[in-house]
Amino acid sequence: MTAPGHTEANDDTARLRFPRRDERAAESTTRALLRCSALQAERILVKWAKDPATLLQSLLFPALMVLLFWLVLDRSVSAHSGSSSVFGMVPMVALVGAMSGSSISGLGLRRERMSGLLSKMWTLPVHRASAMVGRLAAEAVRIVVTVSAVLLVGAVIGFRIHTGVGGALAILAVTVIFGLSFSMMVTALALRSRDSHIVEWVAIGTNLAMFFNTGFVPADAYPAWLQPIVRYQPLSCAVDTIRGFANDVPWGQPLALTLAWSVLLLVAFTGPTLAGYRTAATIRS
Repeated sequence: MTAPGHTEANDDTARLRFPRRDERAAESTTRALLRCSALQAERILVKWAKDPATLLQSLLFPALMVLLFWLVLDRSVSAHSGSSSVFGMVPMVALVGAMSGSSISGLGLRRERMSGLLSKMWTLPVHRASAMVGRLAAEAVRIVVTVSAVLLVGAVIGFRIHTGVGGALAILAVTVIFGLSFSMMVTALALRSRDSHIVEWVAIGTNLAMFFNTGFVPADAYPAWLQPIVRYQPLSCAVDTIRGFANDVPWGQPLALTLAWSVLLLVAFTGPTLAGYRTAATIRS
């Protein structure tokens, strides 16, 4: 016999295991930031995994690029430089893959802004910084997967890391730092720019940068007036750093330049990214 005042809804409520109020972390705590950022990163990674265009841009395209460059250019470039071209070409493609993936991510972020998804997330009881931290974490995972795939394909055509596991980890660390700094710039442009095609223009610039760096031939092979630009542009510095880690040759100067470029991008675009995200989340486009 049912007791007075007892309803079936009360039984359902009793079976639900809601956490006690004092067991929940306030949304401004570090624990909340880590938990919410992990959920955001998982959401983005699952979305990318189900998107054929993202998988194509992040995995298949860089791997095919390595093979195509090796088949078409390896003999001529190696003969000109006097050494195997794979030790410059593979790092270059790995870095370009990390940069190109950031452009795809920027397009996805812009779609979330236009659809109002960012505004909806802003109303959730989560840590305010978790959306951007989670996106950067997802970007780091994507970069590691992309670069690992390129390095595996590179191993097939002769690319070797002569410094062992430490060198491989250093290469991944450099690509993640470089890729995240570039991703911060793309994110800021996607959120702050009124030009709907700005991310596409960044992708075009990324592809053009492949032909003006030290990945194919040394900087000395370019015209004299172009050599300083080629030698000190960010992609060349990162390529020379990875080449140094792989071959155990001096890498101090290119690493310092790579870190300097990365810090410069982070300092220049972190503020606009945060301000742009707040504006995009609170004002639906």
